[in-house]
Amino acid sequence: MEELRTSIFEKNKEKSKKRILYNIGIFAAIGAIWVLYFIGLPIIGLKTCIGFTVVMIGIKLYDDKYMGISAYGERKANLVIAEEYLEIRDVKISYTDLTDLVIYVDEYLGMPKEIFGIHHGGNNKIEFNHKGRLVSINYVIKNKQDYDRVLRQVTGIEKNPSLKRNLKKLD
Repeated sequence: MEELRTSIFEKNKEKSKKRILYNIGIFAAIGAIWVLYFIGLPIIGLKTCIGFTVVMIGIKLYDDKYMGISAYGERKANLVIAEEYLEIRDVKISYTDLTDLVIYVDEYLGMPKEIFGIHHGGNNKIEFNHKGRLVSINYVIKNKQDYDRVLRQVTGIEKNPSLKRNLKKLD
């Protein structure tokens, strides 16, 4: 039986705000150097602008990859996604005990974004009802191989006829 051991991810608003300010600062610096070039500052030439832009984008991409998910929040507890159960903080819960189960597999660390940059891997989510309580958990996928494994597992869970009544119907 295949299972994925990963971490529960909790976003931290303070870290997210710092990250937004960091990104705005990088792009503001790039914009400022180009403004100086276009207004004709003699020291700033085309090669300087292009070089500065390439270096700043390189710094941002490296920092995104290096900081990864820790730039946006914290890994809090262990999570195991298996074919027959979830294990959250060392407590196993069978899928048959859950209702309205949905497992979203959206991204992994290093996955390219549509426009610019990379994903941090923590926007994957599991939602379900357990004993009348709605639970929503973000979790981390570290790499492409784990992403493919989770995708296969979730597809197997969705196709399991004995679990059909436990799954949430998505439109």
